[in-house]
Amino acid sequence: MAKKILGLIIVLLLMAGMSGLSTWAFFTDAETSSNNVFAAGTLDLKTDDQDGVSQTLIATNMRRGDIVGPEIIILKNSGSLDSSSLDISFSYIENDSSPNPVDMSADDTASLITVTILKYAEANILTYVDDNNSNGYIDVYDLAATSNLAGLPGINSGTTKNFEIAVRLNENVTGQYQADGIDITMTFSLKQ
Repeated sequence: MAKKILGLIIVLLLMAGMSGLSTWAFFTDAETSSNNVFAAGTLDLKTDDQDGVSQTLIATNMRRGDIVGPEIIILKNSGSLDSSSLDISFSYIENDSSPNPVDMSADDTASLITVTILKYAEANILTYVDDNNSNGYIDVYDLAATSNLAGLPGINSGTTKNFEIAVRLNENVTGQYQADGIDITMTFSLKQ
């Protein structure tokens, strides 16, 4: 009988050991997964179907009352993601012709060039710009000084929206501004 009990104990121990090994094998099983691709979506803004997010409007060699524009810039989101918003910022640099007898500053020249049209997606956004230099009208100086052109409606992936601008040299410009001019740069930024 002792042999039977001893044999039974050995069988039970072997079964318990096998059960433990199979459980250990189950919890330590490892597999390899290949060919997984993870890629973030993209925002890819093109202006007039070109890479780059800036465009320049040249306001030189103008006479009193001359208008530059309207210029239409086509903004296209060529990326894979819809954008939630668009920001637009403006800057300018001096671009004088010669001879330039008085050489007025770029800021002085920018304050004499009135913005007559400023639209995004057919909506007038000129009303978002403050008269920062308090001269009674919205000019290029005001555009560069504003921060209100942020958070405009975005552009869906694969679609376009138009941006339109026109400027006019004021009628009351004096001869001291002869040959003064500026290049106006517009920079567009899509946000997610």
